[in-house]
Amino acid sequence: MKLIQSFGLLIVFAFIIWSCKKDETKLEFDIQAAQDHALAEGIFNDVMSISNLAIENGEPGVQSAYRSGEGSNLLASNCARVSITPDSSGQGGFIVVDFGSQNCKGSDNRYRRGIINISYTGFYRDSGTVITSTMQDYYVGIDSTNMYKVNGTKTLKNEGRNSSNNIWFSISVNSQITNKGNSVLTWNSTRQREWIAGSTTTGWLMWLDDVYSITGSASGTSFEGKNFTVNITKALKVALNCKWITEGTLELTPEGLTPRVLDYGSGTCDNDARITVGGASFDVKLR
Repeated sequence: MKLIQSFGLLIVFAFIIWSCKKDETKLEFDIQAAQDHALAEGIFNDVMSISNLAIENGEPGVQSAYRSGEGSNLLASNCARVSITPDSSGQGGFIVVDFGSQNCKGSDNRYRRGIINISYTGFYRDSGTVITSTMQDYYVGIDSTNMYKVNGTKTLKNEGRNSSNNIWFSISVNSQITNKGNSVLTWNSTRQREWIAGSTTTGWLMWLDDVYSITGSASGTSFEGKNFTVNITKALKVALNCKWITEGTLELTPEGLTPRVLDYGSGTCDNDARITVGGASFDVKLR
């Protein structure tokens, strides 16, 4: 009887050990934090593009990349409207980009609703200009039934030209993103953004050939409540004629776990990416 009891306990103990190892393996290869970071990255690159392009010319009634004049519809969306209030200097001012209270599908196939408020101290291209974007009941998503509420502030400063004679910007983000299940992703970042192509182009659709290179770091807490840190290991490439990051890699480390490498690809405009954890790779679709 004692032998049978001991054998039974041994089986139970072995099962517990196996279950724990299985859970640890599942946790070790969890890629949710990396996917959440990629989501936040994409959302705030989009916010910055809308903000920068809305003030490209810095005065009411002048066509720029995301608008066709004050009060008219954004090119990104046929239901968003722009209002501009210049300051007394004529260089800076305040802009309201209002997508309305209903989900609106833009030409980039993203749905948006709510408001982006933008303050700016000068022209986007001028050294020293500071652009601050804040969200007001702002939602965005590629599926109208799965929208993300975005709160927070993104601040950009034009730092002038670097040693390569390219205009570059310092960028900081402090944000919270809420999914439809009311889970919250917090995401904070400090970045450097270099304008590597398209800065000399003029005309109505001058932004179509703009390309940026992004370096820097980030940190946050995933929708599942797990803390993580991020360092860009190969500069991310953002082309404004594509809604996805097209190139670059970063290393994301969830607290207490092995670093994950997120690879955005080699330049193709698509939502394909690859996450590698400890030698195992997973293909993912960016949201």
